[in-house]
Amino acid sequence: MARLAQPTDRPALADLQVRAWRRHGMLAIEDQVALLNSGLSTLAFAHERAIGFLGLHLREPTEDGLWVDAAMVTLASGVAVGRMLGSLLRATLPGLRAQGVTDIVCLTVETWLRDALVEAGFSEIDQVITYARHNQYAVPPGRPAATLRPAGPAEADTVLALNAAAFGSFWRYDSATTLSWLFTADHAVLAERNGHPLGFALTSHTSGNGYDQLIRLATHPDVQGQGIGRQLVADSIAFSRRTGSPGLALNTQVSNAVSRHLYEALDFHVVGAPVRVMTYPLR
Repeated sequence: MARLAQPTDRPALADLQVRAWRRHGMLAIEDQVALLNSGLSTLAFAHERAIGFLGLHLREPTEDGLWVDAAMVTLASGVAVGRMLGSLLRATLPGLRAQGVTDIVCLTVETWLRDALVEAGFSEIDQVITYARHNQYAVPPGRPAATLRPAGPAEADTVLALNAAAFGSFWRYDSATTLSWLFTADHAVLAERNGHPLGFALTSHTSGNGYDQLIRLATHPDVQGQGIGRQLVADSIAFSRRTGSPGLALNTQVSNAVSRHLYEALDFHVVGAPVRVMTYPLR
């Protein structure tokens, strides 16, 4: 039996987490509680014991659609993965349609989950890949295309406006996520020309032997191709070299040919396995 999860299901979910055979999404306790409170997540039971969980997170509505993310999938041993995922999915579909949800989204590298998603009716629409660049290479020279200055809480509205202009609604992320990146970044930079904001870059330092992360890079569509993105990436590389990190890493989509050309021109190389972007349309 699969049904909508409730806040009182926390003990059942905790028990399932202990016995989990397949797990996607290693979320903190407070995040799991939020999924139980969402009114969209589902639990499956056998003999009053939880054997499957599909945790869904509702995104902010956009002009192009309303998406929910499959933030967590947990299955007990002995269940048929595709069949169980289908049961969990069917239990939430009426509620999703009632709220006007247009698509369910799941990002995964796990083959077992990809196969189960395909069996349940999902299809792959893109892939997210990781680029990395070793800091043994010098910062590439280039003519300044804009003036760079630090960005902080005072630039929150400017960063949100640039983020909304630079990214399509699917890849925009909500305001809370973008602001959390801005406020926690170790190196946040705003690009300006004659006092007009044109782009930003947010970089996080990883201590130890890990690569620093260029978390977010955005340039306004009106000035793309003018070297501002290149200048921002070069600035992030320079910051990473100053921290003593072995290198700088970032993510982008396979379909983003313009960004991929920029990164490869700056000596970034693809590393690791791609993350598959799977969607289930409800339109």
